[in-house]
Amino acid sequence: MLIELREVSKVFSTPRGPVVALDAVEAALPEGKVIGLLGPNGSGKTTLLRILVGLLQPDSGEVRYAGQPLSREVCRRFGYMPEERGLYPKTAAKDQLRYLLQLRGFSRSDAEKEIRYWAERLHMPWLDRPARALSKGMQQKVQLTLALAGSPELLLLDEPFSGLDPIVAAEMEALLRERVAQGATLLLSTHRLEQVDTLCDYVLLIHKGRLYLAGETATLRRRYWQRLYEIETTTPVSALPWPVGVQVTPQSDYRALLQLPESLSASALLQELLPHTEVRFFAEKLPTIREIFLQIVDIA
Repeated sequence: MLIELREVSKVFSTPRGPVVALDAVEAALPEGKVIGLLGPNGSGKTTLLRILVGLLQPDSGEVRYAGQPLSREVCRRFGYMPEERGLYPKTAAKDQLRYLLQLRGFSRSDAEKEIRYWAERLHMPWLDRPARALSKGMQQKVQLTLALAGSPELLLLDEPFSGLDPIVAAEMEALLRERVAQGATLLLSTHRLEQVDTLCDYVLLIHKGRLYLAGETATLRRRYWQRLYEIETTTPVSALPWPVGVQVTPQSDYRALLQLPESLSASALLQELLPHTEVRFFAEKLPTIREIFLQIVDIA
């Protein structure tokens, strides 16, 4: 595993008393994957990202990267995009990029090369404008440039799709997929749960500072499957003789969701139905990550 979280805890002192941001989080994250970091607001996602990028230190526990303790030198190999778009409003975006890249250790000439490359790659002909003249999507492209510069091996992105229109979001998603295909690992915090099933290979769910779920997306969807099936028939659903124990939820006259009891297999169901109707479509209905997320958070 690329990243190991070993009993990582973080508590913040506030006027109202201590707030537990992370409570003994233990996980092992794979290399070369898109990892979704999920959780409601205030769950501890941003705190975890800041610890991983070295901006915060855990109160207890340890983070290891590729078998090494997390250090400033190791973190130089990461790219980070914070949720806060902290650009100076009166300064041209290009000047800010040059300055911030040099702070990261790029020479002036290398910073200029990165800016020219990403200005073309991300379609940013407006970099000479001050940040206050840029839309939210434009500002996020500037922040993404800072994260992507130098081809980091680990990308940590906090709500990168927040507020983006569908076209810009699709461009960003395609670019991130490309980087992972080239060998990078991507850890992203997102509220866009509809994207997780298609974009993320692996998922972490944090709630109230605790880790509630971790695993490959496909494995988790199978684990939480409740024997649901989708079916479409040529005979109206209401006219069919359904076996005892099958829960039928009509979706239209000829389509339904079926929940099968443990005692009835899918093949046995079809054997009973086929004498009465032609079956046009029949497939498992696996839960989405969004449905799993809502189920766990509601229980917790």
